[in-house]
Amino acid sequence: MTYYFGFIPSDKLKALIMEAEQVVASDEKVDYYLYRDALTHQTARDLIDNLLVGLVEIIPNPERQASMRKVVGTVEKATDTLLNILLGKENNEEVLPSFHFLRDKATFIDNEGEKRIGFKLSDADAQTIEKGFAAISPEHVDMKTFKTALETMNEETLTHFISRYAETLKLGMIKRKSVPVAKAAIDKGMTMALNKLLPDLPDASLNRLANYYRPFIVKKPE
Repeated sequence: MTYYFGFIPSDKLKALIMEAEQVVASDEKVDYYLYRDALTHQTARDLIDNLLVGLVEIIPNPERQASMRKVVGTVEKATDTLLNILLGKENNEEVLPSFHFLRDKATFIDNEGEKRIGFKLSDADAQTIEKGFAAISPEHVDMKTFKTALETMNEETLTHFISRYAETLKLGMIKRKSVPVAKAAIDKGMTMALNKLLPDLPDASLNRLANYYRPFIVKKPE
């Protein structure tokens, strides 16, 4: 069995993917970087919406909901800052590696034939995530194991969509050095979100949280 992390893209992201694919396939004499940049920004928004924004409604306490929204805003700002640093005008040949990454390594087809934004998980990470999700049920709650699963999922997602994607970009030394710094800032925001979200959540809310995340893990026969 092969494990993937992934989510169904928003309608806006689907439209941008189709548009970019058509432009590249038709070899149109246009600037590819404009399509890549739009696609990258929307992929980031979709990721934040799925990993963070969707969690707000699970939190039963209005004060903690407000606190969570502030964390989401911090992550959004850090992500926008990073992308604005990394992306910009490049010739079409320099942009193609990024398109190929987004097409070949950042999407997959799930068991229902739907295209998802995501990537293949390593066996070790898949086991950690599966173990963590299994640790939450109506009968039993193991917070520590569950938190480890969420941290693993978030870390791998950031590594794939920031570190690995950045390798496809033509960057100078200064911009290249900004990638791990910005990734650390975004990771800090994600960790802060978990630390604000998980403590003191009742078991019923933890089960809703686990059920929210479970569909993101897709098992496909090899």
